[in-house]
Amino acid sequence: MKIKKKILIFHSALAPYRVDFFNALDKEFNASFYFSLTNLPDQKFDQDAIRKKCTFINNYLPNGIDIFGYLIRTGIIAIIKKEKPDIILCAEYGPITIIVFLYKFLFKKKFHFYTMSDDSIKDSKLRKGIRALLRNVIPKNIEGVIFPSAEVCDWYKKNISAKPKTLELPIIHNDEVFRNELTESISLANDNIINYNLIGKKVILFVGRLVEVKNLPFLIKVIAQLKSHDWILVIVGDGVLNNELKKQARNLNILDKILFIGRKEAIELYAWYVFAQILVLPSTSEKYGAVVNEALLGGCKVLCSELAGASILINNDNGKVFSPYNEKEFLICLKDTLNEVDITSTILTLRDNMMPFTFREKVDVLIKNL
Repeated sequence: MKIKKKILIFHSALAPYRVDFFNALDKEFNASFYFSLTNLPDQKFDQDAIRKKCTFINNYLPNGIDIFGYLIRTGIIAIIKKEKPDIILCAEYGPITIIVFLYKFLFKKKFHFYTMSDDSIKDSKLRKGIRALLRNVIPKNIEGVIFPSAEVCDWYKKNISAKPKTLELPIIHNDEVFRNELTESISLANDNIINYNLIGKKVILFVGRLVEVKNLPFLIKVIAQLKSHDWILVIVGDGVLNNELKKQARNLNILDKILFIGRKEAIELYAWYVFAQILVLPSTSEKYGAVVNEALLGGCKVLCSELAGASILINNDNGKVFSPYNEKEFLICLKDTLNEVDITSTILTLRDNMMPFTFREKVDVLIKNL
């Protein structure tokens, strides 16, 4: 029997779009997981529900101290000494990554060290100051960095350093697991069709926080220019712009064409993926955008901002990529895609998976190269 390598993972907080990757690591390695936070600071997920999907134990780091707005966790080196890992995986270039890096570098430790960066091409180019310095220095002295796309890997090699490994892992779900969960939401999706009076409508879906970078005023302004009447915009999420967006819709006389249904997660969110014909992500800044993968797994076509990392998932068959500053271009994309999709009144089964590759294809290659 082959002895599994020991891997130690330090991460900020557990999010639903990371569970499948962490489960894959737990299967292939003798894995230990330590999280800095019990939830994401800008998006509160049902952690009890997420942990039920984990095959691994969630450990949490001690509170630590706050220095100039940075939370410095204590006990990192003690955990490393206790776990005795062959591999350590951290997230981004924050305090924990710096501590692990200095411990390995100064004391010549033999474990292999990787960090994960969610940067899109735009984020990579715009990194400045201490963030850019850390991004430029740390990876040159560790085994490698996991980026969300081959494009970012190539950019890093050409513009920063070809020394470390650059491994690709898009922020995606295990398609088999996620589509099983989508199937469980079909009944609720049919209820939504009736309860929200969606029979005969093409549903344009937005999922996310109602904040400035999501560019929702742009979406509402353009969608108001549609001449057809067989569509409805469903906005799933909450945030500081909620009232402002409703006021904008009212002023454009399309408030009756928009459903603001609040924040949803798990099955209540998935029910929209199995029915909506189009997902729109119009962000002006988006490291990745996990909702793009989720919508494609549900069979939605996706209109995705070219500034979102998840735009790499879009091809000629499953959607279109557009500039989030070009109203004319987006309107054409929207009109064309509305003409491509059909109205559905009842859902009996899932539509075809529209992802261009599978979770296993990407994860197997990554794990092989760690």
